Amino acid sequence: MTYDSLKNKKVLVTGSSSGIGKATAIMFAQHSGFVGVHYFRTKKGGEETFEQVKKNSDGILLCADVRHETQVNEMVEQFAQAAGGIDILVNNAGSLIDRQSFETATLQYHEDIYATNVRSTFLATKAALPHLKKSKGNIINIGSVAGHNGGAGGSGIYAAAKAAVATETMAMAKEFATYGIRVNSVMPGLIETRFHEKFSTAQRRKEVAEQTPLGRNGTAEDVAKAILFLASDQASFITGEYIAVNGGLYVRA
Repeated sequence: MTYDSLKNKKVLVTGSSSGIGKATAIMFAQHSGFVGVHYFRTKKGGEETFEQVKKNSDGILLCADVRHETQVNEMVEQFAQAAGGIDILVNNAGSLIDRQSFETATLQYHEDIYATNVRSTFLATKAALPHLKKSKGNIINIGSVAGHNGGAGGSGIYAAAKAAVATETMAMAKEFATYGIRVNSVMPGLIETRFHEKFSTAQRRKEVAEQTPLGRNGTAEDVAKAILFLASDQASFITGEYIAVNGGLYVRA
């Protein structure tokens, strides 16, 4: 589907060096958006995404540690200066980092999980808010089905962090509605990306695919399509909501 309302939008996608973020950045570029491609450690991945973006549109390559306020503020301002503002913020940066149980996890691991997944969303949103007020733009936060079901073995702390992102999404939607800003979330299930290649075994991925009503695991493009819908005028009266992209594996009433 083509969304005419996304043409020339100024879109910042955090964590876009691979996976869902990469697919999202490329898809916004295919709709003629000015795209901010962000990476932290994976410079090569960021450059590869940016090359794909430049095939269809324009943008800027950005590097920042999204756990650190100063770096996030500088990244957001760098993007806003280059783009002439911000229309859409996609808070995608996040990671499981490692599988650690509540019983054996270190405090440092707990803090790193929350900094990477929750603090990053707060910092990027706070920095972008003055620009989003001007554009009456919107925010899409990337959660996880783990935030609903507690996650698989060793991912409980990550699941709790993603549940926090889900609650933040609802709270932001209420608070920012007065500015005409919409805030929504996408909650992926098992998506075949580098994330699950690292943290899920091939056998586990196969088992999940077999259990999924649609008969497969998701792709990064599946998630990106949901993000673009929420960012478009097609979703103009939707805020504080989430779209679960999991092939029907986890359904709700």
